[in-house]
Amino acid sequence: MLAARVGSTLIEPEWPVPNRVRALVTTRAGGVSEPPYESFNLAFHVGDAAERVKRNRRRLLDQAGIEVVQWLDQEHGQRVLAASSGTAAGGPITADASWTMAGDLGLAVLVADCVPLLLADEDASLVAVAHCGWRGTVAGVVEATLDALPSAPGQLIAWLGPGVCRDCYEVGPEVRDALDGDERAVLDEQRRRSGSERKWLMDLPALIVARLRRSGVGRIVASSLCTICDKRFYSYRRDGRTGRFAALIWLAARGV
Repeated sequence: MLAARVGSTLIEPEWPVPNRVRALVTTRAGGVSEPPYESFNLAFHVGDAAERVKRNRRRLLDQAGIEVVQWLDQEHGQRVLAASSGTAAGGPITADASWTMAGDLGLAVLVADCVPLLLADEDASLVAVAHCGWRGTVAGVVEATLDALPSAPGQLIAWLGPGVCRDCYEVGPEVRDALDGDERAVLDEQRRRSGSERKWLMDLPALIVARLRRSGVGRIVASSLCTICDKRFYSYRRDGRTGRFAALIWLAARGV
């Protein structure tokens, strides 16, 4: 089974969820931003013109067919927001994950190498999204998100969106030291042997999958799309000054 259906400007996850669960991931294409943010940048904090970002966000809502999105001010932590139309109307809230049982309320995270994690209950009663960089993952954002949900982990289905792959993600000792013992052992097996004994190649998607499985989530699909290898995506590591793409998930209204 393919893990993602790729269109000209959007990517739709291919995962075994009920039809009421809707999700998409944007690419760089299809917006109005100018270089170095060309063209579908959805982040205000990267230096792009605010009016262009607003137009891009409006275009995203039109493509999704919804009117409200819960945006987050992400900080590579583990705070999880229970999102509602009220929280979304109040503007961005500092958190790295959100969940909801409300219909037609989009949940979004912005990424440019970190891995967006989408979650849905098997009966389509709730959806969630988490922003998983190495700091947030080590801090426990995966576990915190699962703990916040009223559904048991075994009832959840997970999808990992585009993020940096192992072959592109070289990290230093500060990352290795933050991992637990088993995770450090895995990282040591992947040490880069290119003359430096203080660099490692880290498989961030695999780390997220391992933490999901350890927490009891059994159904996991990974997109296997790399933001550095694939220039359809924004990548902070590759480009430095650049935009952010979004992963968006929502529940269609009952009866749709």
